[in-house]
Amino acid sequence: MNKVLIILGLLISFTSQAAYNANMRGEIQGIYVYTDADHIYVILKNQPSNHPTCNPNYFVIPASVPYERRQMLLSRLLTAYASKEVVNIGYDATGSCANGYIQIHRVG
Repeated sequence: MNKVLIILGLLISFTSQAAYNANMRGEIQGIYVYTDADHIYVILKNQPSNHPTCNPNYFVIPASVPYERRQMLLSRLLTAYASKEVVNIGYDATGSCANGYIQIHRVG
């Protein structure tokens, strides 16, 4: 039994997890949605020019986020875009990507 717990602990500790570990404030330049995928792509006017693991051209809300939450985030983004409001994007600055781009964890 102890061996099983140790093995599970080791497996869990080596599993890569997406993290909300940075914030960026900026005005939204564009929001892009497509009919062939459930990802939501966002570009800020001051979009980062680099990222250690992801393509920095877009922030993305991945399709793995439940539908209802994606809709709330999209609504928030569209409201900010229409009013030219500066938003605070919470994202993963060091780790996993979503569809190859910088993964969004928060829109405020």
